[in-house]
Parts: sequence; C-alpha cells; structure tokens
Amino acid sequence: MPRLKGNASDTALKKIVQKINDYELSSGEIVSDLELSNELNISRTPVREAMQQLIDIGLLERTATKVVVRSITLTDIAEIFQIREAIEIMSVKIILSRGGLNETQKLELMDIHQNLCNDISNGNFDKNFSDDTAFHEKLIEYSGNTRMEDICRRITLQSQRLRWLTLLTPSRYAGTRDEHQRIIQGILNQDLNSAARAIEEHLQGSLENYTQILNNNQWMKIMSELKNMNP
Repeated sequence: MPRLKGNASDTALKKIVQKINDYELSSGEIVSDLELSNELNISRTPVREAMQQLIDIGLLERTATKVVVRSITLTDIAEIFQIREAIEIMSVKIILSRGGLNETQKLELMDIHQNLCNDISNGNFDKNFSDDTAFHEKLIEYSGNTRMEDICRRITLQSQRLRWLTLLTPSRYAGTRDEHQRIIQGILNQDLNSAARAIEEHLQGSLENYTQILNNNQWMKIMSELKNMNP
C-alpha cells in the first residue's frame, strides 16, 4: 500500500485531534508517533510535526520522556471563555463600526441560528455543538480580523473535547438558543451595548454549565463510555 501523498502533517494533526475529541486518547495518555505513523501509513516525520503543532496550541504537552494529551482544567476553561468574550465583543464592535452586517452575512448567520433551533427541537444534540461553534466563528470572521480568527481556531481546538459533556445538561441548549437570538438582535439593531451584554450572558452561562458538569463526577462516566466505544 503506497504511503499518503500531499500534506501528511495535516492528516496526522486531524487524526490526533479526532482521537482526543472522541476520547480515544484521554488526558495524560501517551501519543505515539510510531503508532500513528503505522496507522496512517505515513512516515514519522510529519506525525512529529503535527504533534509539535498541537504542543504549541496547547492540546498536547511534552514530558521528560514522552508526549501526552494535556489535561483541561476549570482554570483553562475560564481563561478560554475570557478570551472569547473579549474577541467576540470586539468583533461586534468592528462589525457595527462598518455599518453592520451585509445582507449575505445576515442570511448566513440566521441560517446557522435556525439550524441550531431545529436541532434543539429535534433532539439532535450531537449537532448543537457544531452549530454553536459555527455561530461564534462567523461573528469573528465578519470582523475581518484574521488574527482574532486564528486565536479563535486555536482555542476551539483546545476546547472541542468538551462538546460531549453538554449532553449531561440538555436544558442548557434552550438558553443557548435564546442567547444567540439576543446577540443577533443586538447586531441587527446596531446596538453595541445590547449585543455585548448578550455575549457576556451567553458565555457566562456556558462557563457556569461546564463548571457544574466538571464539579460533578457524572462527567467521568460519559467520558468512560465514549472511550469504551472506541476499540
């Protein structure tokens, strides 16, 4: 079987992230460049390059003898939400300083929001996380600030593995839906204070939800179940 051509480092990076997000690799577990090389049928060099990128991002960490999945703590989560709040409010400020969203952007954002509403109504909770992520990424994209977009991508990679934990608190999804609606309304009304307040309330609500979950040992059960689903 021929080895993969093209950007093998990207292939390895995506595979490692997938394993972490699916709890096939949990916090503290060793990430083996040899095993990944064999699994993906690529050389160890691009795998090591991918691992180094994820160390730089903060998803992996190097110990004296090995590379492991970095744990994510409540402090990490709080810092991520603080960064998100600052970036998203600044994004809205930039958007409104330019006259607001154009018609294409309005339709796109409303379409994402409608997808979230539909998924909540249909109990498609697996999709809610990606809907929520897309909503916030678009806000930052519309600002046109590529550095803020880059920061957003990095912290999204750091926090994606938490998505399954929200299954423990499905009632939170209704709050997310209503908070997104208030953010949109503030932007459409070109009311910075209203939009900023809605962003603050939304992110604070999400942070409190994660705090509640992680302070309850029930989250360990769902993580264990997810890990057992991966042979």
